[in-house]
Amino acid sequence: MKTKKIATRTLAYLALLVVFLIIIYPVVWMIAGSLKTEQEFYQNVWGLPSQFQWDNYSRAWNHAKLGQKYVNSLLVTGGFLCILLPVVCCAAYAIARVQFKGKKWVFRYLLMGVMIPGGVLAIPSFALAVKLSLVDTRTGLTLFCVAHSIAFGVFLMRSFFISLPKSLEEAAMIDGCTRFGSFLRVILPLSVPGLMTQVIYSGLNVWNNYLMANLLIRSPEKQTLPLGLAIFTAENNVKYPVLFAALVCVTVPMLLVYIAGQKTFIAGMTAGAVKG
Repeated sequence: MKTKKIATRTLAYLALLVVFLIIIYPVVWMIAGSLKTEQEFYQNVWGLPSQFQWDNYSRAWNHAKLGQKYVNSLLVTGGFLCILLPVVCCAAYAIARVQFKGKKWVFRYLLMGVMIPGGVLAIPSFALAVKLSLVDTRTGLTLFCVAHSIAFGVFLMRSFFISLPKSLEEAAMIDGCTRFGSFLRVILPLSVPGLMTQVIYSGLNVWNNYLMANLLIRSPEKQTLPLGLAIFTAENNVKYPVLFAALVCVTVPMLLVYIAGQKTFIAGMTAGAVKG
């Protein structure tokens, strides 16, 4: 039995190692390609660079104007999270804890928003943006991203709030807290894993959002990273080392953010699986 257990564990680790290599190799290949000359890239596509060409990064950063696009993406994503988190937390708490007439229908209506593909909402969103004069503005892009994310955000946070014991709120209200006070002082501090899941999942979706940025943004100085990178790719589709350098500048920071918050992300995704 002990030998069988060791063999099973060894096979499991080997399978995980294979999956890890499959996932990590494209990233390593992209970084290696960004450090080659154009000639070396075509002569040695799969190998490591013989000499690091760090100037590819400066060329990509300057030609693609990644600095301004980073600022735009940070402004849009930061504004998005500042609006989304209070809205979905309050709405999800009301649906999870407060009894009111029509609560089930409100939640079902929100679930319909989860079922609608984002591409279907593109034309109605653009028509509304034109009427509200929000085309070619970072504010407009932020607000429409919030509108498209509310349904899933409420669904996620509601599942998390349901998993928390009601006795915690009841004890706080017995001690003199109002319902809103117990929500701020008791529920939200216990909801950090769920909030971090919301931040990572929804924040990365907006950071990588190309469709709405391409639909609403017109000026080059207001382009976000996905939109700017797509245009830069079209202009440099044969200069692969410079293109790979731009991809590294955009991709690696997001990978680091996810790696840093992966434990909280996983804890938040599984926290609502069992009702407390």
